[in-house]
Amino acid sequence: MRYVGWILALLFAAAGIAGYFIFYAPLERGYREQAEEIKMWTQKVAALEGGSVTFPSDTSTSDTTLHVMRSDSTTGYGTLIATIPADILFPSDKSVEITASGRKELDKLLPALKSTAGDIIIMVHDDNVRVGDSLKDIYPSNWELTARRAALIARYFLAKGVDYTRLLPAGLSAARPAAQNSSAEGRAKNRRVEIYVMQVR
Repeated sequence: MRYVGWILALLFAAAGIAGYFIFYAPLERGYREQAEEIKMWTQKVAALEGGSVTFPSDTSTSDTTLHVMRSDSTTGYGTLIATIPADILFPSDKSVEITASGRKELDKLLPALKSTAGDIIIMVHDDNVRVGDSLKDIYPSNWELTARRAALIARYFLAKGVDYTRLLPAGLSAARPAAQNSSAEGRAKNRRVEIYVMQVR
């Protein structure tokens, strides 16, 4: 009987170690990989824009927000005509259904889009919160989610008479944050849709 306590202690210790390697370690590794992926894409976007990238001094947290500092307001994407919070366009953080209020916001852009001749870039951004288990089979990551949202907006413009050859939907996931992802307010700012019109040369 005196060995029962030791045996139970060893069993609990073994269960704790196994739980770490089975559950926590893969999750931690996944967050590190996502942070590296976001860093890579942010650097690429900044290079294309001719800007520079600065990183937060504290990189030990799960907040992988990066700041893209541009020397001016112009980008290689063309003229920014609208920035719409994704929370207006979609009923929930990870939804892909456009709301009635979202359709009204998109309708406001139609006169400007139809009066121009350049390509229309639909750039959808997200926060760094991963897609939940219920949607993982459809959207393995926020890349697929933002790409789907961008395609839905493009299809909406198409249905409203915009030439489909001008529509360039792009899902950027969390690669270009506008604020820190460590707060609910910051994540809400990062969930946004930017509409650019390329100037015809």
